Amino acid sequence: MNKDKWYQQHERGAGNFRLNILFWVYKIFGIRFTKFWVRLVARIIGAGAKSAKQFSGEYRQILNEYQIANNIKPTVFSPAQHISFFADSLVDKMIAMCSGKNRIKFNIQNDTDWQEFQELINQKHGVFLVCSHVGNIEALAAFPDNANIKIHAFQQISQTGIFHEFISRHSVRKNTKIHAIEDMNVGTATEMFDCLSNGDLVMMAGDRISALNPEKTINAKILGNDCKLPIGVFKFAKAMSHPIFAVALLNTGPETYTLIVKKLDAQNVNNMATEFAKFLEQNILRAPIQWFNFYNFFNK
Repeated sequence: MNKDKWYQQHERGAGNFRLNILFWVYKIFGIRFTKFWVRLVARIIGAGAKSAKQFSGEYRQILNEYQIANNIKPTVFSPAQHISFFADSLVDKMIAMCSGKNRIKFNIQNDTDWQEFQELINQKHGVFLVCSHVGNIEALAAFPDNANIKIHAFQQISQTGIFHEFISRHSVRKNTKIHAIEDMNVGTATEMFDCLSNGDLVMMAGDRISALNPEKTINAKILGNDCKLPIGVFKFAKAMSHPIFAVALLNTGPETYTLIVKKLDAQNVNNMATEFAKFLEQNILRAPIQWFNFYNFFNK
């Protein structure tokens, strides 16, 4: 039976021993050999990942229908290529978090939103970030300007427990703290408000419904299709009373990423979700094979 909800799926091919071996392969042989090996393993594992292949194919069909309807050249890729690109991103994530030698290069989409964001950071003003699963936002931990900025990122640890444990053990990015969504309680809002008041960044994903409260959603439209976003993320962001930006980190070359930010309307939850959905769609069209949602996002 297909596991069509993201929180019904679990890590495939992960294990502490395998991840440690992968890290040593990187240290000894470098990133090129590591990625070649990981792509090979991903192809083998992906061959048996029926749900991932099915939903990758359904996503491409929806994407291509939207592209054709809007006079955009359809993007052609196979589920195997989609899974392989995801495996590449995991290597970059590992390197960004755990390697003392920063192999990740960054570019900036330098527009008015970025300039306002940069000014807030320079003023030590906290910012709430709404991210997505387009690109590789975890690589942001290696951003050169992050040395003196704390990032508080929320993650469903039960879905990525093995990889999270590995990152926690080997991370050299002490200013990036991962918080388990499962541990959120009434005191979390106060704690995060204090962090923002100290000039920290707080980040949550806005493109996956809550595993704890899957019925608490807000309607949106992406790629011409109706979908549901987690309303709790946008309510939580609004309650923080700090500027809110959507953020994406798109791969634009070997170990090279472009950082994109977009200020969201902090006064209205519905407007915020609509603006985020538009931002998400724009980045999907910029990097179609980098939307790593291998599940039934559109509830087809």
